[in-house]
Amino acid sequence: MLEMFREAIRSIFANKLRSFLSMLGIVIGVAAVIAVVSVAEGTRQAIKENIIAIGSNVIMITPGFAGGRAGQTAVALSDLLTKDDAKEIAASCPSLSYVTPVHQGNFTIQYGRQNTMATVLAVEPSFFKMLKLNLAEGEFFTDEENLAARRVAVIGSDVANNLFPEGDAIGKTIRISSQRIRQTYTVIGVLEKSGNLLFLNPDRSVIVPFASADQRLFPRRYVSSIIAQASSEQLAQQAVSEIDSVLYSKFLDENKYRIISQEAMLQTLNQTMQLLAFMLGSIAGISLLVGGIGIMNIMLVSVAERTKEIGIRKAIGATNLHILLQFLIESSTLTTTAGGIGIAVGILISRFIAKLGSLRTAVTPGVILIAVSISIAVGIFFGVFPARRASKLNPVEALRYE
Repeated sequence: MLEMFREAIRSIFANKLRSFLSMLGIVIGVAAVIAVVSVAEGTRQAIKENIIAIGSNVIMITPGFAGGRAGQTAVALSDLLTKDDAKEIAASCPSLSYVTPVHQGNFTIQYGRQNTMATVLAVEPSFFKMLKLNLAEGEFFTDEENLAARRVAVIGSDVANNLFPEGDAIGKTIRISSQRIRQTYTVIGVLEKSGNLLFLNPDRSVIVPFASADQRLFPRRYVSSIIAQASSEQLAQQAVSEIDSVLYSKFLDENKYRIISQEAMLQTLNQTMQLLAFMLGSIAGISLLVGGIGIMNIMLVSVAERTKEIGIRKAIGATNLHILLQFLIESSTLTTTAGGIGIAVGILISRFIAKLGSLRTAVTPGVILIAVSISIAVGIFFGVFPARRASKLNPVEALRYE
């Protein structure tokens, strides 16, 4: 076996350029698989960390859908949850420590000649505690300011940078407007950068007291969602059950509302990112197929060139199995070497992507193991036909081959 491996190495180095070109497809395929899967894995880890950062006891309640049965079209509900539902949930669910209704909408935010688009979130002060938001400067609005419907606002870091590029946002009056609405609010706080949390992006948000925005900015009865927090992580599942009981007794249809806990979000995230990684990896894997076909073609050429050599080896006692193994080892060595180079190139590409943009990448041992396994499998799969063809050559005819 060792002698066969040495012979395979000698054969590969005897035609360096041809060997390099045949390996190139495998190198590109393995590198592409590692690069795209590392991006998907890095993104999954980043989102997972953001979800975990807010704690496993935060629960989000959103409208669901109606219909979808007996041929009916399912319709997403927006006019469903109210602030009274939030009050009822708070009163009826002993496992909860905080509950806030949430109005959410996109508005134009203006200060002087600067303006930007941002999401306005109308919430109660407990919102900051639930999402563990921190201040870069200023202060949060209080329960007293919320009850008094004070027009004060806490703005995200991106909004602050856009409206106040030179800093000093505290105490400034901003204008929140849409086609029909125009209201002024005083900035009392600027948030530290946090990234996406619970389907929200505080960095791109303006957060105002619920009572002050309930009719001024959102002249409608229904709220966008309700956010609650269980008293502890151990009570999170019990809290979900209590909320479900309250809402089902009102709507009598579990499809009309959605209760999203951290566990459910993580499960959905893992399923989605695994599917995405599989799709991206499959697309990149097409180049591995092309590379494998290239290996098979090169091996067929090698068999043709070495026909007389095969005849001599058979004449001095080499069996069909020896010839078959010789060419299989040669093709596997080619693809395994190419796979190793592809892994190194893929890691370099993933690091370059991470440095070049804002994407996070993560190369896991599992991805590398899969890449190596695929490389070996490609070598064996696409090497079988040429190797079998070589082993079946008639030694007399092979010796006469010119």
